[in-house]
Amino acid sequence: MLGYSVEQASNVTNLLFVAPSYLPFTGGAQSFLQAMARRLVADGHTVTVLTTNARQATDFWAIPHPAEPLAAHETLDGVQVERLPLVYPSPAPYAFGVLRRAGYWLRALRLPAALQRPLLHRLASWMPPVTGLANALERLVPASDIVQVSDSSWDGLLLAVAQAAARHNKPLVLVPFMHLGRQIQGHFQMLHQIEAYRAAEAVVALSQHEAQTYMRLGVSPERVRVLSMGVDPDIPAVGEAEVAAFRREHGLMHPIVAFLGANTYDKGAYTTAQAVARLAREGLPVDLVCAGPQGDSLRNFVRATPSGPLRDALEQRVHILDIVDQATKHRLLAAADLLALPSQVDSFGIVLLEAWLHSKPVIGANVGGIPDLVQPEQNGLLVPFGDAQTLAAAIRRLVEQPAWARALGEVGHQQVMERYTWDHTYRNLLDVYGRARNTRAATAAPPTTSPEEA
Repeated sequence: MLGYSVEQASNVTNLLFVAPSYLPFTGGAQSFLQAMARRLVADGHTVTVLTTNARQATDFWAIPHPAEPLAAHETLDGVQVERLPLVYPSPAPYAFGVLRRAGYWLRALRLPAALQRPLLHRLASWMPPVTGLANALERLVPASDIVQVSDSSWDGLLLAVAQAAARHNKPLVLVPFMHLGRQIQGHFQMLHQIEAYRAAEAVVALSQHEAQTYMRLGVSPERVRVLSMGVDPDIPAVGEAEVAAFRREHGLMHPIVAFLGANTYDKGAYTTAQAVARLAREGLPVDLVCAGPQGDSLRNFVRATPSGPLRDALEQRVHILDIVDQATKHRLLAAADLLALPSQVDSFGIVLLEAWLHSKPVIGANVGGIPDLVQPEQNGLLVPFGDAQTLAAAIRRLVEQPAWARALGEVGHQQVMERYTWDHTYRNLLDVYGRARNTRAATAAPPTTSPEEA
């Protein structure tokens, strides 16, 4: 902990974080919020997280049946967490899918702004479909010194929070986590979202590429701040005996490609599975070990592959662990020969940092914020999104040149320790808060009158 004072945060004492999901939901955005909230609380600030009761992505559209529902109010590591209940418009889950895409369709139609705006605002009220949001904001925003909202793809939260912050004259910090993949960036660049970006006191980008996108959308450069994500550098030691035990436990006989994240097409899980199957058919067997949510999505992809050599290779070489605890994640990374994240929906890619903590080489997609983090041939490799053949060739290079692969991982490790820890992120976030408060104060101040005018 770096121990920044309340004074360094420009007298910020009460912070409201609004996000579509929080613990126990797993993901990079949740890790960021948790890491920042814990540090703020440790330094004497009061932090409230207003979120939904989603445990995983599918909870937003499919009615979950958990053994224990999440508490509406609880304190986690000193952070006050308030969860709003999700609702399911009929016919669920199909209505959600239509509503989720409708705003993007309006953007594609290029309707005049005067027609788009009211329709987008109406549709946004269902993203996410929660109850009690307006009342919660009216209760929490007035007591806050800074209001921060995350993930602008949930545009209902974005708009409601932006309107409440403006109504109560509170500095607004946006962390949109904008995905810049060609097939998905439109979900972050609809008219009403762009207007919210322009009005906010601070818009946090996770890469220079993302920052340039906001400026192209008309956000003042003075209000765009680049904030790198991070990791906690202290990781559990995993010895050779544990690595060997992990291999035996999961029947892993070959070099290991680790994949951490949602097991979906957009994350690159399908492409990675295809690349590993291609290598097996070419005579280079490697084991793909996938840890993360939505494992059934990848299982269904494997089952949907027609019977034959490709299907056989997928079934033999792809190992799906679903969500794992921290200890298992670090055992996987310690055992792995490399990590692959050929994703088009990562604004940054925290799992790349986690792999580098173990000095492992990484492969990312040349999309979004990942190219700002991965320097080809220096700390990893980049491939086009969705290109299984090129990904397979990149995996082959790292597996067949282990000394070079280790050197790439060591460079990544050094960069993490120097630039990408949560303490570095926290220091820069406090600066964002101070600047946001100054911007709000300057904007809200009444115009001065010269003596002559008086």
